[in-house]
Amino acid sequence: MWGLNDASAAAGWGTLTFDVSDNATVTANFRAGIRALIPLTWTTTQKEKCFAPVPHTQTTKSGYFTCTTIDPDYEALWKKQWAAIKPLAASGAAIGVFLGDEHMWFGVKLAEVKLIADLIRRDWPSAIIFQNEAPDIVMCNYRKDNTSVWAPNECLPVNIDWFGFDFYAMNSLSWEGPIDAYHNYMIPRMSRADQRLAPTSLGYDGRQNVSAEEVALLDDFCAKNALKFFEYGLRERRVVGQFPFHYNGGVRHPDGSVTGGIGVENLPNCLRTYQGIGKIISAMPAGTSGDLAHVPPQPNAEGKFIEPKCPTQFAPPPSYWAFCKRT
Repeated sequence: MWGLNDASAAAGWGTLTFDVSDNATVTANFRAGIRALIPLTWTTTQKEKCFAPVPHTQTTKSGYFTCTTIDPDYEALWKKQWAAIKPLAASGAAIGVFLGDEHMWFGVKLAEVKLIADLIRRDWPSAIIFQNEAPDIVMCNYRKDNTSVWAPNECLPVNIDWFGFDFYAMNSLSWEGPIDAYHNYMIPRMSRADQRLAPTSLGYDGRQNVSAEEVALLDDFCAKNALKFFEYGLRERRVVGQFPFHYNGGVRHPDGSVTGGIGVENLPNCLRTYQGIGKIISAMPAGTSGDLAHVPPQPNAEGKFIEPKCPTQFAPPPSYWAFCKRT
């Protein structure tokens, strides 16, 4: 769960962190049965700002935004980080890396994702490499600057093991939309049978003051959202787990209102639901849906990882996905 990094809070139901990098916390969590994907630094801001021409993607009055690219020194950055990660990998506390959130949305290219993923795989063959993105990358095939992400017949880079994206809606589209996108647009781009989906379910409200009535509605919705993704994971072998956004929140008051933003920890029904789901998953180490073994790709004789082709004759996004309009 995003933000669930403390073993005392996650005991018995949390199994993984992906935004904790300090050795002491990772090691302490491992002793409590929680393993880690270590967040990686490998991108930098581009010298020039980028422009978002589509009005509904603009977050500034001018439409310009700070965009991202691979750091020119990504190899040296990885070498330094790998030196720190290596003891955690050897102990089993760290099982892979988290490449971060929404890098492609803000400008990183698939070819750049391949560069860093291939580099990691050469040094750490068994690593799980997890990438998370904005929904538009998968559901609409465009990034914030309105350029396309996927070329025809292009696959997810072969060394990306887990892939997820955020999707924020407060109705049934919050699970129906991602599930449709997984099957129609994402799974067909996975060339390996063991590449997995990492669904981001929803349980937050960023407002600073939320009434008791609104909190109760979000609590019920969050619990239902959790169960819908859990049901999906039970029937779809590609699903590797649930990655709710997010755990930490503000202060819940005796009258039921919350100040300082809402997280799952402020939603008692939803929290109990995720704790129950986590306990079920923890009790089934072999997986709940016939999980396939992780079989990382091997480089060829020249030390290169060959990217296969994925036939991708996709239908356009449905018209009710208004966020996919590119004008």
